[in-house]
Amino acid sequence: MITIGKSVVSKNLKLYLREYAPKHHWHIQESGQVADTFKSLTQIIRSSPRDFLDQFGAIVSGSQFESQKRENFSRLWQAEEHRVQRGINAYFSKTELSEFHLVREVLTKLPANVPLHLANSMAVRYANFIGLDNQHNGVSIFCNRGTSGIDGCTSTAVGHALSTDDLTFLITGDMAFFYDRNAFWHNYKLSNLRIVILNNHGGAIFKMIDGPGNVTEADEYFITNQKLTARSLAQEFDFDYLKLDSLKKAKNLLKDFMEADGRTKILEVETTSALAKKTIDEFKEHIRKSHEA
Repeated sequence: MITIGKSVVSKNLKLYLREYAPKHHWHIQESGQVADTFKSLTQIIRSSPRDFLDQFGAIVSGSQFESQKRENFSRLWQAEEHRVQRGINAYFSKTELSEFHLVREVLTKLPANVPLHLANSMAVRYANFIGLDNQHNGVSIFCNRGTSGIDGCTSTAVGHALSTDDLTFLITGDMAFFYDRNAFWHNYKLSNLRIVILNNHGGAIFKMIDGPGNVTEADEYFITNQKLTARSLAQEFDFDYLKLDSLKKAKNLLKDFMEADGRTKILEVETTSALAKKTIDEFKEHIRKSHEA
């Protein structure tokens, strides 16, 4: 196994690679400390990823047998990827409103070469499940994972928007968004900032993960139920506020949301933490069944 960059978002993938450990695990990194994320690290190669892959590719391509194995593996990988993508497309063909569906709609309609900020914790998970297709190769993704992951998600996106003329997107949950509302307390225009808020009125992730999700006190101590929407905040800061309450409205709302007309825009969908959990559980089961079929 050859790894580049930092850790992966998916806990399931981490656990899988730890359980089925490779015989050799090379990590490519020019400098700095390297975390043994998958508990199988055998060698750290101090090189830029481009230089390493150029040399590695030249060595592997020198053998016809190795080349044939590589081509076969690539075809198998692509076949599996297409299979999973068909399952994902089939799932989202259902005409029901959820925050998961909104994230997919936004991702598929992103302009080229824009920065995309993903807040902790469901926003980055949803985006990781959906992914970006080839037409979005120029999209740069920024996210904050780990302890206290909601800290500064909005402020970071605001700072990025102030540093560029490009449309800058933030997909965030209600807890991360309201926690960092002072990100807008300044005198600068944010005419290129676009914010998608997945408002399930609490920390939905705490209904899904082992530990907090299994205790009776979860609603009181972990989920932090709240009744706010972003409408008043948008009014306070003179932002355009768009509310998605039906999938039939999605096309027109997203067209308005994506338009570069010099206005800061917030697009919000209201759901519940219970619905968020139900949606993600159904998605995982659908993908599992479609892959086994």
